[in-house]
Amino acid sequence: MFRYQYEKCRSGHRIGMASTLETILLPMSALAQTETVSGKSVAHAAATHIAPAKHTGKLRSPNRQAQTSESIVVSSRRGVSGAGQHEAHSETVLSRQELLNRNIRTLTDIVRVAPNLIIQPSFGSAALNFAIRGVGLMDFTQNNMPSVMPYVDGVAYPISIMTSGLLFDMDDVSIAPGPSGFTHGQATTGGEIDFHTGDPTPQFHAGLTEDYSSYNRNRVEGFVSGPLSRSVSFRIAGQSMTGGGFQHNARGAKYGNADLGALRGKLKWQIDDTSRLEVGGHWTTDQSESASGHNMYNTYHVPVTSDLVETEWGLDPRFAKIIGINPDNKKPREDNMFWGANVRYTKEYSWARLSTISAYETVDEHELTNQTNSILAYGNMFRNNQSNVFSQEIKLESIKPSARFHWEAGLYYSRSRMAQSFWYDSSDRPNTTPLNKTSYSENQQNFNQYVQLSYAVLPKLRLISAFNHESDDRQMLNATNAIYNLNTGAVVGTPTNFGNSGALTNQFAGRVGAQYQATRNIMAYVMISRGFKPDGFSANIMQTAAQIKPFKPEQVLSYEGGFKAMLFDRRLRFNASGFYYDYRDQQQWNTVLVPPPFGVLGGYVNAPRSYIYGAEFDMEAHPFRGLVLTQNFGYEYGAYSQFQSYNRAAMTTHFAATGVWTPIATNYAGYSMGLPNLTLSGAATYTWKVMKDYQMTFDADYSYRGAQTQPQYIGQTGMYRAPDYFLLNSFLTFSAPKQHWSVTVYGQNLADRRYWISSSTQATFYGVTPGLPRFVGGRINLNY
Repeated sequence: MFRYQYEKCRSGHRIGMASTLETILLPMSALAQTETVSGKSVAHAAATHIAPAKHTGKLRSPNRQAQTSESIVVSSRRGVSGAGQHEAHSETVLSRQELLNRNIRTLTDIVRVAPNLIIQPSFGSAALNFAIRGVGLMDFTQNNMPSVMPYVDGVAYPISIMTSGLLFDMDDVSIAPGPSGFTHGQATTGGEIDFHTGDPTPQFHAGLTEDYSSYNRNRVEGFVSGPLSRSVSFRIAGQSMTGGGFQHNARGAKYGNADLGALRGKLKWQIDDTSRLEVGGHWTTDQSESASGHNMYNTYHVPVTSDLVETEWGLDPRFAKIIGINPDNKKPREDNMFWGANVRYTKEYSWARLSTISAYETVDEHELTNQTNSILAYGNMFRNNQSNVFSQEIKLESIKPSARFHWEAGLYYSRSRMAQSFWYDSSDRPNTTPLNKTSYSENQQNFNQYVQLSYAVLPKLRLISAFNHESDDRQMLNATNAIYNLNTGAVVGTPTNFGNSGALTNQFAGRVGAQYQATRNIMAYVMISRGFKPDGFSANIMQTAAQIKPFKPEQVLSYEGGFKAMLFDRRLRFNASGFYYDYRDQQQWNTVLVPPPFGVLGGYVNAPRSYIYGAEFDMEAHPFRGLVLTQNFGYEYGAYSQFQSYNRAAMTTHFAATGVWTPIATNYAGYSMGLPNLTLSGAATYTWKVMKDYQMTFDADYSYRGAQTQPQYIGQTGMYRAPDYFLLNSFLTFSAPKQHWSVTVYGQNLADRRYWISSSTQATFYGVTPGLPRFVGGRINLNY
């Protein structure tokens, strides 16, 4: 019998809990495919959550051996992974193999395999909005901190567009719900999504994957990793993604093709047995066609069809001339570049571990969108965004997390600078100025101090406590609106300068909890946390000074309890949790009313009181040799306790009948938030040997998502509520583990279900963003 030992050690624990490196036993049947993890060709179990125990600092431990190495040997004994089973959290972890099996090629694909997760495009933009358990901010204006923070190898990405082109050469992705910022980074209310990219390896390895599918979607991904000397190693990875445009217009022209390229590099210097220096950098260019929607409704008698993948676009040549783009190419499109660099240093003493991360990230965004999804030149918007973020973190923690008393403390600092302007064609609104340019600068500075302690009061009972203090200072400077004459391109009159506005958040947050290790394989926990998120600005088509008034910070008081169990001689893992959120001053993108003739616009408001509750579980079973079953379940329900706001649907209907924008408010106390109440996903994967050195793997998996209503349409049904949908997927892989290659054929959305993943409104147009139709493709993977 061989042994399977996972030695990939990471520092810190989400609850400061003493989690030891366990011996993980897996069956021969679990060797579904051979893939490269951290550059080393290893056998992975085709199961949902096989990944190392997660941490929150994302500052990995300098293991006495090479930190990224994995010593993996295989056992003939069947069993599930025990990673993370002794930690008091409900985090979902997706391994490299799972990301490959489920064909997770973009961030929006992750929602198919994680419970109570929402990732949606923002109003035709490449920027994405994240929400976990109903807590998330739709950041249309791209100038506010998200409620769910993305991290890449421990570096925060506070501007949502930064995540473009990110998902390649990933070791794992984890989704952690609830208030955070107690062990690293910035304080948030909704949680975080952590991306751990492939690390340099002490031996030479390389890999190449070619993936081609329907609609000429082509993705090429590769990496090279290995030593430069005895103490220095490197890794270079990249991807190219083109095609895939499944939308069309009424004249048959295709739309939605990707054109994206990305490179990432890492250099690691193991200075000595106790210290390590790492330098990383990345670069992404995105020339894709912008996300576009299907027009569901308008008051201008623009034709509407029932074909969800049909879209329209138009570009006024006068608009194109003013902003300096080619009017012949009328398709909405991206012209974005992102790059960043970071330096990490880790030093291990006999009593503590010191870790630091310094990072610099930039955004250069030029984005043309059609907000009305119409052939008419209505709602054209051009965004010009130059932003940069510098962050510095230093963390110190006790060297032995398994000790009776464990502590960790740190300081996090970030500073961002943004210069943003966007032009908006409002000629669809009668009697309005046809072209507005809104511009401003925004400076931000954040300082978070955190401490977390855990103490084993009894051999099986550990108490946990943490607190943080965060100061977030934001200033909007020189907020200006200029009106243009579309025919001449000249500014009409004098631009209006609304001046400056400031927002300062200074708050404490904390949590207390306990976990009880009833047996070696059964653990229960409870956790009470209070989190907050800073305030910010709407910055959307400014018409009055009131529009730059900051919205308030939000707070969440979270109650969570759960258990984790491995049963039947480790053939079954079953984890479950329940939660209740007391939500105060919930930030959401909703409806604001400005003086006629503009009427309704989008803007951020605060819902004074609301609540969310729900439950989650995940299961992995190995009933017999070769078969792995996984299942995820998520349920959530949210409602407002106190909230009075404008009724956008009623105001739009009144305007269509009278031509006058009239304020119509509704008391939404008791109304549902419109969250997708039920999310399900599961898979059955079976592997068998073919001849001596080959094997086949067959998989069938599904995902289900309940109906959802956007915050602008609280209480609405019909076309304003995205219906539920069920997706069925499958793949078949023929592989040669000893020869390091595999060939896969796959199908996504095999039933060709038509559904939409988000919706948006602009004036009296309402559109939805369709999900992927049926894709059938093939993939070749080579590893050395």
